[in-house]
Amino acid sequence: MMSRRQSLLYSVLLLLLTGLIRTAWLAYFPVDPIEPVDAEGYHLLALNLLSGRGFSLMWDPPFCPTALRAPLYPLFLAGGYHLLGAEPERAVFLQVLLEVLTTALVIRLGRQVGRLAAGRSWRSGMAMGGAAGLLYALNGTTQRYTGYLFSEALLLPLMAAALLLTVTALKRVRGTTAVLAGIFWGLALLTKPNIQFLVVAIGGLFVVRALWVAIHREEEKARKWCAAAGLFCGVVLLVLAPWVLRNRRVMGRWVVTTAFEENLARVSAVATLSEVRGLRAEPWTSTWEQLYGELVEEASQRYHWEIWNKAIPLCAAADLRHQQVAQVARQIVSDHPAAFLTAHFKGVLRSLLDVGHRTWYPALTGEAWETTGVLGDIWRRMGESLRIGAVGDALHALWLERVTRAPLGAALLWWGLLAARVGVGWLGLRGLWRLRGAPWVALLLAGTTTYLLLLPGPIAYDRFYLPAIPGVVVLLAVGQSAGLSGS
Repeated sequence: MMSRRQSLLYSVLLLLLTGLIRTAWLAYFPVDPIEPVDAEGYHLLALNLLSGRGFSLMWDPPFCPTALRAPLYPLFLAGGYHLLGAEPERAVFLQVLLEVLTTALVIRLGRQVGRLAAGRSWRSGMAMGGAAGLLYALNGTTQRYTGYLFSEALLLPLMAAALLLTVTALKRVRGTTAVLAGIFWGLALLTKPNIQFLVVAIGGLFVVRALWVAIHREEEKARKWCAAAGLFCGVVLLVLAPWVLRNRRVMGRWVVTTAFEENLARVSAVATLSEVRGLRAEPWTSTWEQLYGELVEEASQRYHWEIWNKAIPLCAAADLRHQQVAQVARQIVSDHPAAFLTAHFKGVLRSLLDVGHRTWYPALTGEAWETTGVLGDIWRRMGESLRIGAVGDALHALWLERVTRAPLGAALLWWGLLAARVGVGWLGLRGLWRLRGAPWVALLLAGTTTYLLLLPGPIAYDRFYLPAIPGVVVLLAVGQSAGLSGS
């Protein structure tokens, strides 16, 4: 069992390892930091902020203000550009430092959770913290995205800090900890607004904790928990207030973000239409874009865009069109709720079944998976056979496409990634079981992970799972804690 001094040394080595791995990855697998459209958008926002053009996603005048993206990451980029120069490659090295910071927070979170796992000692907690930090340092998904200017780079340390503070508050209620947790959840929300329902749920967790204590007639504790719940919710609102007031002043709308309207139209409604019509439309393909075009055309005809008053300012007209397209999308979803839910959970299932081979194979070999000559989506092929009861055919297809015909390297990669996914699932569930003595913390980690897995739906890519990784690696460390503690 390691001492405190040994634990400190091990933690420092983990921080160095994180920085070394990310830097080496960037050197051996260089990418254009603003190649993805989302990354280019963040880059543009930072440039416009530095140039005094406001928070705008436009290259040319009139530089209309937007609330499509949350403000914190563009502000972070703008600060980095101000210090280092407006070169995306330089900002990437700031993101390496954010990864190192996240590792430090994960180590601390692992220690806190580890001490709660089945009543284990602080020494076991230190070991679990080190294991969580090592798993995060070696995590391949975060490595792959470090080189792109995505808001997840800033969201990861904020999520790790928010989880750490929430665990601390659930362990022993204190007003100060509740305030700090509220600050960091609010900052995380200003980085990536799709976690807004998660933040509401965290506030609800504080409220339920207060009610639970009140039911058990512990009046003094109940008052403390009620105060903590109020402080948490109040602080989150205070953190959001300046941005919401800005949106009201410059756009005339009380919103945190308009991203949900965009996602409703660009993703949910299109996926729903695809499901209703029985089409196989992958996100951003020509079929997908054609369905979105139909939606825009419907909004154009319904709201008579061709006869709009020319006196309407360009920025106001663009925002109004955005709202009207969202209204059409909202009606499509509300008219076909079953198709919406089916399309959403199909996307999640596809992502969970996809072991990532079509991403990692080209990253490691420089060639597309299609060059192997075997199917990319074996689960779809097996599903077609299973739907007609042809179990033998499904198993035969798996044997052919992943053993007989697959090149050795491709087969090893696919089976290795599949084994890793099964192992992650098993250890994660085992970690939750070991936290049965701390049910509120188990609920926090399980709920956060589940929320982030289910939220993306039709566009459930591994990028959107990044914020769940700090909590997941902690659960994995707790899940293998028997080996760590020698029990």
